[in-house]
Amino acid sequence: MNWRPGCDLAVLHLRARLMRALRAFMDQRNILEVETPLLIRAANYDLNVQNILCQDESTDPRPLALHSSPELFMKRLLAAGTGPIWQLCKVFRKGEQGSYHNPEFTMLEWYRPGMDVQG
Repeated sequence: MNWRPGCDLAVLHLRARLMRALRAFMDQRNILEVETPLLIRAANYDLNVQNILCQDESTDPRPLALHSSPELFMKRLLAAGTGPIWQLCKVFRKGEQGSYHNPEFTMLEWYRPGMDVQG
């Protein structure tokens, strides 16, 4: 295995600038950045996606899954009255590997209660 990273330094700098711009964009609109759990105990709540399972038998024999979307926990926050929220996080999907798919990727998810698709 090659010890060198898979992308060059210019890509890392571009990603960092993109992250700063995204945070500034959301901050200007008073959309709260949140962070939700990556590991879930719930059964798969998206029938079109397979979760990647893992387990920590030292604390609980029930299996854990890496989430395929932050949607469930973000909607719980919305129901609790957070107002507009957003999150940029890693998501995981079993069986999605190929030219256009990776089992791990970064997803942007946001919700603005009361806004339509034109909002």
